[in-house]
Amino acid sequence: MPFQLENKVALVTGAAGGIGLAVARRFLAEGARVVAFDRVPGGLENEFPGGDVVCCAGDVRSLADNRRAVELAESRYGRLDVLVANAGIYDNRRPFLSFSDVELDAAFDELFAVNVKGYMLAARAAADILARNRGSIIFTSSISGTHAGFGGALYVSAKHAINGLTRQLALELAPRVRVNAVAPGYAPTGLRGLESLGQDKNPVSPAPENLPLQAIATPDDYASAYVFLASVAAERMATGSILALDGGTAIRGPRV
Repeated sequence: MPFQLENKVALVTGAAGGIGLAVARRFLAEGARVVAFDRVPGGLENEFPGGDVVCCAGDVRSLADNRRAVELAESRYGRLDVLVANAGIYDNRRPFLSFSDVELDAAFDELFAVNVKGYMLAARAAADILARNRGSIIFTSSISGTHAGFGGALYVSAKHAINGLTRQLALELAPRVRVNAVAPGYAPTGLRGLESLGQDKNPVSPAPENLPLQAIATPDDYASAYVFLASVAAERMATGSILALDGGTAIRGPRV
């Protein structure tokens, strides 16, 4: 069976862990060349010690860093075909009325800067080169992009924004760039909380028996959807699509 992403070049943000790491590894296995972008210095080299990918340390909140990652793909490989904007943080379901004025101001700026602005900046940095190659953008959305209760007010609002951004860019960038999103349910990724609130990783997770399929999908499971959206198989039909892959969680509602 031929590789699904042979000769494609991909840039993956948030690639040092979780879904981003799984996507980078799966893209490599499917024949792509990968630029792995993350803010963790040295973390990328630890995950890809064999030099299989080009590692780029930077901050998704910086347009200059996003442009540097795109330029790195072009200088090393001569092109860019796929942008996977995936870096994100979580609000640990912090109840809205529990925020002080100061906390809400700081937490909003922190979460939206990573989860929304970071995606916009990555898309802007990559749009021109992607258009030259009739490439695609894949955002990581969430079940929280369509349903309340799986995050707090900040996270849910941000993921709704990503669904809107997916559709708007799909409209504006067509026909030369396809724009889609994958909307996972729960995945054991170690998604960090808000530094401005001193949060650690989210301590709560669902039990398999509380999900309709009675199974917790892994980051590797979700990576298959990114491969499909980036592949030739999706080129004539998939743009503006948001693939809801939540194991049926949305039909039951939040239960932890």
